[in-house]
Amino acid sequence: MTALGARLRGRGTESDESIERRLAMALKEIEYARESDAYDHIIVNDDLDKAYETFKRIALGEDVVSDKLPELVD
Repeated sequence: MTALGARLRGRGTESDESIERRLAMALKEIEYARESDAYDHIIVNDDLDKAYETFKRIALGEDVVSDKLPELVD
């Protein structure tokens, strides 16, 4: 969450209040994603080529093992 906050603040396009709302929503979305059966597949976009390949395989109906959501550090 720290990295997301830093990126949003670094843009200089939103108020602190707006950034806090976005961070709170992001946290809720992450918590929801961690619930069992929330999604059919999870793709973590930390490696663009790998993420795209996984996406293509899902779109083609191939069996794919979902990525694991990384732990939140903060």
